[in-house]
Amino acid sequence: MKSVGLWLGLGTATTIALMSALARAQDASAPDVATPEATANEAASNASPKSEWPCEQTERPEISIGSVWQGPDTEGASESWRKDEAVAALVEQVAPRRMPQDQAITAVHRFSAGYKQDRATVLTAVFAGLFETMSDERGEIIRGIKHFNNRQDSLAQRIQEGWKQMDALDPSSTDQKVIEQRVLLQQTIDWDSRVFDDRERLLPVICQQPSIIEQRLFALSRAIQEDLNTPAPNP
Repeated sequence: MKSVGLWLGLGTATTIALMSALARAQDASAPDVATPEATANEAASNASPKSEWPCEQTERPEISIGSVWQGPDTEGASESWRKDEAVAALVEQVAPRRMPQDQAITAVHRFSAGYKQDRATVLTAVFAGLFETMSDERGEIIRGIKHFNNRQDSLAQRIQEGWKQMDALDPSSTDQKVIEQRVLLQQTIDWDSRVFDDRERLLPVICQQPSIIEQRLFALSRAIQEDLNTPAPNP
């Protein structure tokens, strides 16, 4: 699963694109010859419809500001942070997970060190920008996980239907058409089962992403609040 490791530090668009690309590529066509995987067939054929949320982690659709911020009120900053080019540039730099968290925190401290007047206003705007940007990214990933799960449910149902069709065909029949139908059905079931298992192996990693974003936001928020509580350096 090297590809999964590669996208862990990328943004939402790349994450969702990779999830969708995997699904499209594996759904496109079955190989001429498929290797049966007994465990996959059994798991997928016995699968029952799952809830909309497939992760072990509890679903939290939104992050509350109070859980990550104890600084000044952000209402005004939430509407104006994009108008400050320096603030917007910092948010664009440190919000993405491709920047290591320790480097992002260092960048926040470096930025705040350049402000003495309006320090609280500017740093609150930074937090407002990070909260909006990272909350939006987290929300997109949650929606992507649900879409991913719906595709799995559909695939499991298709596998179940394949087994029902197999059961309806006499395995001892010598009719060439029946034999060909059974071979084709078996290949399709084996392929779909392998796809189902490949996607299931992605889930634990995908499901961690909302929490990872939330933890990063908390760390950056704490860095901002540390600077808010520290006197501005003398020029």
